[in-house]
Amino acid sequence: MRTQRWIHAIVGSLVFAAGGAPAVASDSFSVDDLRCEDLVNPVGIDAAKPRLSWRMEAEHHGAAQTAYRVLCATSPELLQEGAADLWDSGRIETDRSRHIGYGGKKLPRGVRCHWTVRTWNEKGDASDWCRPGSWTTFDMTSSGDWKAEWITQSHKGSATPWLRRSFQLEDAPEKAFIYVNALGYFQLFINGERVGSDEFAPHVGQYDKRTFCITYDVAKYLRQGKNTLGFWLGSAWNRRGAGVKTTPSVRAQLEMVDAGGKATTVITDRKWRAKPSSMSHTGGWKWNDFGGEVHDGRLDEPTWANPDHDDSAWSPAAPGNVSTSAISAEMLQRSRVIETILPVKVERVGAATSAPSWLVDMGKAMTGTFEITFPKAPKGHEVSMEFGDSIGKGGRLNSFRQASIYICRGSGTERFRNRFNYASCRYIRITNAPEGEITPDDIKGFLISTDLPRAGTFRCSDPTLNGIQEMTEHTLRCLMLGGYQVDCHSRERQGYGGDAHSSLDTTLCLLRSDAFYRKWTRDWVDQQEPDGGLTYTSPASSHGGGPFWCGFLTAATLKHYHHYGDLSMVERNYPAIKKWLELAQSKTVDDLQQKFCGGWYLGDWASPQGIDDKKNAEIFIQPYMCHALEQAATLADVLGKNGDAATFRRWARARGEATHQKFYDPQGGKYGSGDQVTYILPLAAGIVPEALKDGVFAGFENTLREKNKGHLSTGLSGTYMMVQYLQGIGRDDLIHLFASKTTYPSWGYMIENGATATWEHWNGKASRIHNCYNNIASWFIQGLAGIRPDPAEPGFKNAVIRPAILDDLSQVEASHDSVYGTIRSHWKREGNTITMNVRIPANSTATIHVPATDTGSVAVNGRPVDAAPHVELVQVQDGRVLLQVESGSYEIVSR
Repeated sequence: MRTQRWIHAIVGSLVFAAGGAPAVASDSFSVDDLRCEDLVNPVGIDAAKPRLSWRMEAEHHGAAQTAYRVLCATSPELLQEGAADLWDSGRIETDRSRHIGYGGKKLPRGVRCHWTVRTWNEKGDASDWCRPGSWTTFDMTSSGDWKAEWITQSHKGSATPWLRRSFQLEDAPEKAFIYVNALGYFQLFINGERVGSDEFAPHVGQYDKRTFCITYDVAKYLRQGKNTLGFWLGSAWNRRGAGVKTTPSVRAQLEMVDAGGKATTVITDRKWRAKPSSMSHTGGWKWNDFGGEVHDGRLDEPTWANPDHDDSAWSPAAPGNVSTSAISAEMLQRSRVIETILPVKVERVGAATSAPSWLVDMGKAMTGTFEITFPKAPKGHEVSMEFGDSIGKGGRLNSFRQASIYICRGSGTERFRNRFNYASCRYIRITNAPEGEITPDDIKGFLISTDLPRAGTFRCSDPTLNGIQEMTEHTLRCLMLGGYQVDCHSRERQGYGGDAHSSLDTTLCLLRSDAFYRKWTRDWVDQQEPDGGLTYTSPASSHGGGPFWCGFLTAATLKHYHHYGDLSMVERNYPAIKKWLELAQSKTVDDLQQKFCGGWYLGDWASPQGIDDKKNAEIFIQPYMCHALEQAATLADVLGKNGDAATFRRWARARGEATHQKFYDPQGGKYGSGDQVTYILPLAAGIVPEALKDGVFAGFENTLREKNKGHLSTGLSGTYMMVQYLQGIGRDDLIHLFASKTTYPSWGYMIENGATATWEHWNGKASRIHNCYNNIASWFIQGLAGIRPDPAEPGFKNAVIRPAILDDLSQVEASHDSVYGTIRSHWKREGNTITMNVRIPANSTATIHVPATDTGSVAVNGRPVDAAPHVELVQVQDGRVLLQVESGSYEIVSR
């Protein structure tokens, strides 16, 4: 092992795998988790030479890949040596198992590429060929590539129309793919059957710059004879805010090939028929007015997409008014129902003599749709539904004008179901309900989120921290519908950079978000102004922020690289980052930042002192820009752009010196007002002279412990920067001091007051399903459990395991599902003995920081350090014994 490489990783983190002493494992191994562009069997990707990845699965110590061979073919049967008709990589001597570029024949649209891989291990043994994966391509990335036309109902028609077209097939197709490019939301039907499990497709983008195409494999839905394609369209960001303003429109191309090789194409054009559906929208699709839907049961036509449905009275489809832009595949997981939630309480409220009203408590916060069955009622009877996240004084529902209406059909089952609008809420108030009972069995809530796999788990001996972890993960799920992350879905639905920045590390720790951030940071790049300016929100740009908001692009690019090792995203985003910082530098006077990114110029936000901490804005912004420049310099280092890196660091030094000169108070030993944030930001940004650091930090600690009684005085931005800084210098005891509080202001205070999702403000005002304070959960994984990526070997090729062993905790157990496999970390304290159990996945390694002052007090798998197999001593430093370990499970005892 390369000892020098491990010393570079000392600043990293620590991990333990639960489960006691490791069992003896055989040397068998296999290959699993095949991914193309980090997706499982994607259909319709727009990468001409996609990148392939896999995992090595093995339990024995030191398991590592030394070579691989990839086969690609047009059918699974051809995945044999000497038969693969698309690509045979041959044996490649390398330990790389991530982002291996496809090197085979060009794949035409509609041809499925099947692939498999085998690997050789550290002993030269070969694995079996793994279970095959597959992908298909999408190559209509400009409007000139399409035969299909944009269509809509009419330019002044329904916001949720039905469109359909019937056609004849001589034979059922052997292969059939449909390519759907839509503005607004759509649901696709073939012969009356809904295609796919997507909800609110496509994802949100900046539609004047880029629209998305979704590809479906639909051969199983088609048959010989008459067939019908149907689209149910819905309004969304096509109405306003995402660069366009148009009626819901679709362009689709169905390409089929039968067993005899005959090709047939059906496209959207003016031969299609259109009709208003039984759904319409309410609200303006804007701030505090996202409304809901009107479902008119009288207009339901369950057979509207069936081949035998009579559409003779329908109108011809109208041409869609859509301008040309780039067309991309979404290239990330879709929004789907990830949980069905039943109410915990349904009670009748209001006067007994009035029309029935009901209050529904779903038991926890959620974002999604609802299915509500009502008692029988006269035709035309209107039922109102209001959706809110909390109940205020006098029983007022905090709804942000989220409301829907159901109009009864007067026969059969009376059932409301959302189609193209959703609610972010916990409670539903139903008014003017039909006479009769409504029970919990009559109501279902469908939690909808971008379906990112879970990547992190955490439990410890402190129930408050466990509750915060559960609340935070659930909040993230509630805020990720649509392929981006919002501040809140109830009032704004904006992808705010400030909120995204503060929850960045938590999202990376808890959710598999490699494809997610590749898509979302591209939205930010798409929106960059010619002068380099970045918006505060993306997509659907509007509203305010400050440098911390725009700086999300820089932070996300760097942290994503550390977690996933994806250099291509750094290469793509770096020019936009550089251009933004050059704009910022052009707006400096005497090395101090002036306003350069719009009218708002926020520092910390949503602190206990007030929504906008104006008095400390400059003390936040000036150091933060130094911090952003250092992050950009690190990205320049990664790309080998030494001149840029030196320039960014020179700018940062000059700004730091100017900030210190202007804002430091030598009498008080502080910056600005002396609040927590004004101590932390100068320290975190490295602008405090070395001789003053201890004094400034002592001032911070005294402020936290004495003035604020161990509570936070920071908001969205300041709390994030403080947690990151304290974790980085090993003062996890101070993080635990405020993280474990249950009194105001704290996460525990939210839980004590019934929260199941985090709030917009510490005092509970405004939204109660919000992204302001979700940064703390990254500390559970990276700090307490100690699982962190190693910047020198990004993507967890080498993990750095540095747990925070705190006096107030007796044990911590966590995991992180890295791209190489699951890293597990468990430590417990019994008297003066610390026992750590660590699991490192195959084909990766780890640097483990063991709390001990000498190697003699440490045993690894029952042996002294110098006699433990697969373990190398790096050094003893600052009360830690640093061990470099190969893959496998380790029990480490420190006495």
